[in-house]
Amino acid sequence: MKIVVEYTAQVKKAAGLSREEFEMNEGSTLQELVKEVAEQHGPTLKSILFPDSADLHPSILIFLSNEQVLWDEPVTLEPHHVVTILSPISGG
Repeated sequence: MKIVVEYTAQVKKAAGLSREEFEMNEGSTLQELVKEVAEQHGPTLKSILFPDSADLHPSILIFLSNEQVLWDEPVTLEPHHVVTILSPISGG
């Protein structure tokens, strides 16, 4: 199944694009998808998402079809889902 992934802020810059599709197996979880995203885009994005371990960096926010999802709560993906990965934006 195809899942749309959108990127914003630092994550968008590291990925080099704002949106793409990933082909995932039926029954795949959101967590598996985010790990796949990190692997596909190499060390720059991986260091932003998973800087020290397999745990997602606490400042990264994940939305599933406009609803925030906590990393520790496994969510099974469905074909209509859109996943947004973003890092907080700061400035002044």
